Amino acid sequence: MLVGQIAWEKSKPAARARVSALVAPLEQTYNEGQAYNFITASCWMDDMRAKKGYEWSKWHYVDAPYTPSGAPFTIPAEGPHIVWAIDQNLATLRNPASPAAEQTLAMAMLMHFVGDIHQPLHATDWNDRGGNGFLIAGIKFTDLMSRSAPNLHTLWDKGFRFDGRDGANVELWPSPDIAGRPKAPGEGVIATEAAKIMAAFPTAGLPELNGPQSAALWARESHVIGCLAGYPLGPHPGDHAVVTLAPEFVRRTGQITQLRVAVAGYRLAALLNELFAPEAK
Repeated sequence: MLVGQIAWEKSKPAARARVSALVAPLEQTYNEGQAYNFITASCWMDDMRAKKGYEWSKWHYVDAPYTPSGAPFTIPAEGPHIVWAIDQNLATLRNPASPAAEQTLAMAMLMHFVGDIHQPLHATDWNDRGGNGFLIAGIKFTDLMSRSAPNLHTLWDKGFRFDGRDGANVELWPSPDIAGRPKAPGEGVIATEAAKIMAAFPTAGLPELNGPQSAALWARESHVIGCLAGYPLGPHPGDHAVVTLAPEFVRRTGQITQLRVAVAGYRLAALLNELFAPEAK
């Protein structure tokens, strides 16, 4: 939702209107019957995990083995994986002949996957399912999914809300539950925190926004970050071992994830403007 809010701030009116119209028909069953909007549509792909037979699990990431330097980085030639998925979604949205239902699905996927691909452990795997098998302690997640154990992937998914202060790991603000999600862009804690991130990371200070852009490039960026900063120093603890994370590591994770949220939001806005408001670049 932070990525969506930042994209909203940087999107042209025509892009805002088109995205809002496309996401309105999304299935609402797992959003407590509420219609999705420009901001909450980013949650749809994860909300749908509650539905039996979820078919898009492999679309959220790309397997790229951990190395100490982040090199080499290769993308599997065939999907499904997140680079393939983003390219597929863009092709659907760029094709005026695509059926409306397919465009709605592609829009929801694009909004979610642009966020996911900027999360370093969605493009890095140290034989632990992108950090899902790296168990951690010392952090209290107020929104941890039921029957889930705290793990490194979870921290990287939520790191922008955490910090290491005075020798402890702290949650800076709670994620809103479904009922507390913004009813419109610019509302609530999502808008407040997105504004803070934009102020900390303005576009002028982000050279990675310059030059050609692609999902493959974004995945490589995330992979390098994942290899260089995604894991605590030292050997991998292996399955079932639990690592207590130092506040210094959690603080650094928070800083990196805020930066990646900002970059993802700006890049999503650029895509939406290109798709739906090209005359207003």
